[in-house]
Order: sequence, then C-alpha cells, then structure tokens
Amino acid sequence: MFGRRNRSSLSSTIREATDPELRSLRAKISEQQETVAELELELFDMRVALAEFERQLEGRIRPLERQLADLQAQLRKSRHEAERRAQWGKDLEEAPDVVRQFERAWTPRRPRSERPRTATLPEQSELKALYRELAKRFHPDLTTDAEEKEWREEMMAAVNAAYEGQDLNALLELQQRPDRPPQKLPRSREEILAEMAAEVLRLDQLIAKLNRQLDELSSSALVQIQLDVSMARQSGQDLLGQIAKDLELEIAQARAEQASIT
Repeated sequence: MFGRRNRSSLSSTIREATDPELRSLRAKISEQQETVAELELELFDMRVALAEFERQLEGRIRPLERQLADLQAQLRKSRHEAERRAQWGKDLEEAPDVVRQFERAWTPRRPRSERPRTATLPEQSELKALYRELAKRFHPDLTTDAEEKEWREEMMAAVNAAYEGQDLNALLELQQRPDRPPQKLPRSREEILAEMAAEVLRLDQLIAKLNRQLDELSSSALVQIQLDVSMARQSGQDLLGQIAKDLELEIAQARAEQASIT
C-alpha cells in the first residue's frame, strides 16, 4: 500500500504528465538543462586546458620573462647612473652585484607535485559523457530552491572534483545517487506553473551568461597564444621553444650591455 504522501506524489506526477502546459514547460526546461550542461562542460574543459597551458608557460617561458624584466630594470638604472657620471663626473655608489642576482634568478625551484595520470581517449569520452549527464542532474544553477541548491552544490563539487581528477569510478558512483534531495510536499498546479515559468526565464539568462563567459575566454590573450602554439605544433614547429630562444637571446644581449656599462 502507498502511504498518503506517496499517493499524493504519484497523483501529482500523473497530473503533470497529462497536463499539456506542464508537459511543454517540462520539455523546455529539460532542453535548457541540456544546453547548460553542454556549456558548463565546454567552459570547464577550456579552463582545464588553459591551466595546463599556463603550467607549460610557467615551466618554459615565465622564468625567462621574469629574468629579462629584472635585467632590463637593472639596465635602466645602470644607464641612468652612466649618464650621471658622464654629465657630472661624480662617483656613484658601487653598482649592484648583477651576477648574484642572475644566480638567484636561475636557482631551480622545488619541483611541482606530479600531475595525475592522463586518461586514454576512450576514458575521456566516457568521462565527458558522464560529466554532461551529472551536470544536467546536479548543477546548482538548475534550481531556485535554497535547500535543494545547497544539496546540488555539494553534489556538483564532487562531480567537478572527480572529473578534474579523471576519476571514472567516482563519477560512476555519483551516477547512482538520487537526482534530488527528499521530495517535498505536493504543490498546486498554479505553483508548479509559476515556478517552471520562472525557471525557463532563469535558465535563458544562465545560458546567455555562460555564452558570454565562453566568448570572453575564447578571445583572451592566453587562448590566442595557446592556439598559435597548437597550430605551430601541427606543422612540426615548437613555438614555445622558439619564444624561449628569443628570450634567451635578449637576456644575453642585455647581459652584454650590462657588462659594458659596469
């Protein structure tokens, strides 16, 4: 036997399924949720790829850029002091020990912790499919209810952590979780219609926001550099390696100028 609450819930479900207006809104929301999940996945993947690219820059380019910037600052100071000596003929304080500064700049940093194993292509395909499904089910932006939103935030945090760690087993375990927290008391048709209409509007706004974020990220300078590096790699060129060589040449030239001044 169904309990009273279960009977009411079943009756409400049957009513929603046979109500054309409710059914249409439900289909619209489902379509919007799918779009949100796709956009969230695209945005998440882009951010993960950019974070990995930033690590490559930090390993090969950023230290050289910082070293060159420090050296150029020293050169500006040395040029200024040389101009003063030429103009006034006054003795200045001893120039900074540039060699020691270079030695400190070149001192290797502690190695970063090892990154997690990269998933194979079939695994990545399954990971993305699972993430898309779970994002549609658990994303906190897919509800306006405060209690359910808090529950969804916890679930989505677990989904994001599992996807970022490429943990297929964790995603499969999350797939077995219920879609929502314990069911609340049945609502009237008017309440359901009002909530669903508001949800359609809110999801439209969320989709527009996610599209703006993707557009902004896609047009960022870091993405443009990443695209240039990727295109160069496809033609057999190491663009990062060339940038590093150019920086090393500038550093060598700056060192030579610094030595001639001091």
